[in-house]
Amino acid sequence: MLFKMILDAAKDDERAIARGFLKHIVVGIGAGFALGSAVLVALFLIFAKLDLHVPVVFMAAAILQFGPIGGLIGAGIHLSRITDRSAPEDEGDDDEPDGGTKAAVTPAPRAPQRPFTASLAPSPA
Repeated sequence: MLFKMILDAAKDDERAIARGFLKHIVVGIGAGFALGSAVLVALFLIFAKLDLHVPVVFMAAAILQFGPIGGLIGAGIHLSRITDRSAPEDEGDDDEPDGGTKAAVTPAPRAPQRPFTASLAPSPA
């Protein structure tokens, strides 16, 4: 019902983006549930020799923890695909400073180096 409301509220040019967003969320939640099931099965296989009496509610809770995380990952994947992260090419080089000055850049004089002396005696405080 929520997905239908989102699609109905989207404009014509936004409908494809909303549909892809919802598909990625659903696929991410499904993948999260699958990963949670695989992790739970792997844990039971690792601890097969132990006498575990785990209620079904705890197993379901362990699987359900992975669903929303998978949905957020799916939403992040979709958003990273639809956003344009490329910089405009008419801006120029980024290596130049963005100031308004036309003054030439002059290097600062180097500080004099004093010789390095090492001693095993402690330094006076």
